[in-house]
Amino acid sequence: MAKNVLTHWHHLGIVAECWGIHFDGWFYDQVPFRMLPGGSGDWNSPRRLTQFLNVLDQGDYTHVWMLNDPDALSGHGFPAKLREVCAKRNVRTMLYFPVDAPLEREWLGMVEAVTVPVTFTQYGRAQTQSALGRSLFPIGVVPHGVDEVFKPLGVEDRKLARQIELQVQSGKAEIGKPIQFVEPDDLLLLNVNKNEWRKDPLRSLEILAGLRALGVPAKLILRMDPTSAMGGVQLDLAAKQLGLTYGKEWCHIGPVPDEGLLALYNAADLYLTTSLGEGWGLGVTEAMACHCPVAMAKHTSLEEIGKADAGGPIWLPMEPGAVCGADTRIRHRVDLEGAVQAIHHAWEQGQCGNGVRCHPALGHLKRWDWVAEELLKLMGILPTKAES
Repeated sequence: MAKNVLTHWHHLGIVAECWGIHFDGWFYDQVPFRMLPGGSGDWNSPRRLTQFLNVLDQGDYTHVWMLNDPDALSGHGFPAKLREVCAKRNVRTMLYFPVDAPLEREWLGMVEAVTVPVTFTQYGRAQTQSALGRSLFPIGVVPHGVDEVFKPLGVEDRKLARQIELQVQSGKAEIGKPIQFVEPDDLLLLNVNKNEWRKDPLRSLEILAGLRALGVPAKLILRMDPTSAMGGVQLDLAAKQLGLTYGKEWCHIGPVPDEGLLALYNAADLYLTTSLGEGWGLGVTEAMACHCPVAMAKHTSLEEIGKADAGGPIWLPMEPGAVCGADTRIRHRVDLEGAVQAIHHAWEQGQCGNGVRCHPALGHLKRWDWVAEELLKLMGILPTKAES
């Protein structure tokens, strides 16, 4: 997301420097702006935050744009220190932040510290105002964008995209010999996400197993890392315990360029996300832009995005019980039996599978150049229509 915005700003002639979170200096010359190493695991430690303030205080900056969760920057007295430096240097600030669950008041110091707080969705604004206890607190809303590369392909190109070959060591397959993963009548599910607890990839695997138990020729591609350091699951071990065979019923693939994602979205019969909450959900909007049917839970930003889709997604019911992750926020999982039944019903009714494409109303999906320019207007860098 930051790459898209910063690149468009560069094209507009804006000179930007980026304090790169989880960035230690590698490949800094491969982007059209100067990257400053903000550090990896300790990026928001007092030492690192002090380094950032020193750079800000010593440089000739006019604006600071921050993309992050408010709670990650609200500790160590950082909001007050940032406000002090920016007042001294006459720097205007913006925090562009996601909200993927209800918030607590103590997490929002950064929201009040900046000149312009902006969130991704109306859901995010409502949750922030509720936590602050001030319903009129000025919070802007600018949605994420969709890259122009994501679009529906023709029937023949979709058939080519479904010719997915894997090299696996399994059963009768020879080592290194490509195996055709998708058959013409398969219901191909796709989940593009991080392997972390909030994305809940285990539930996607469980849904696959449930659909196959009902006789649905379902297969699943997980575009995510097979292991996780963020509370996700060991995908191979989890699938094995669910009785799923890699290369036969499911597979995982690593990072792919946008053109590869375009092929995956067009190859898939159904985009599936079992996330516990989303600040936005890029996979969902990218899939919608490719006219791929979507199955998702009706919560957080996803409910907002889904309501704008005239065709309507396949809504997955939620469990009544709650779960709590490392960030201490209460969330709800997708209900396994309900999700299996919802997707099975949609498949039987011809809403997905056999080449079916949806035709969503895409007017609410913006391009990244629009997003970048809206953020500049809110920061007072570009004039609004009234001013121009």
